[in-house]
Amino acid sequence: MEIEIWKLITIIVSAGGFWKILDLIIKYRSDKKLKSAEANNLYATAQNSIVGNWVQWSQTLEKRVKESEEHTAAMEEIFEKQRKQIRCLEKKVEQMEKKNKELLRKLNELKSTTQNNE
Repeated sequence: MEIEIWKLITIIVSAGGFWKILDLIIKYRSDKKLKSAEANNLYATAQNSIVGNWVQWSQTLEKRVKESEEHTAAMEEIFEKQRKQIRCLEKKVEQMEKKNKELLRKLNELKSTTQNNE
């Protein structure tokens, strides 16, 4: 009978140990899956943040390009106005030079007539 008690105790302890080992294995696997899921979640969050930053950066860049194009168009208008004004001023300078030459010619004629009269 003593042997049967030892067998019974051994069976009970073994069964308890078996369930404890089984419980540890299940916990280990579930913890491993949980850590893997947390890592995947962290990776997905990081990727989402990266994509969000790229979208924001590209929108800012598009806005700057648009502003630059508008500024360029405005500058081209200013340049064209200045070109027209320069052409107009060049014509005036040309007219003034012609007038100046004519006046110099008249002045020289007057000088020569006054010298001849003396």
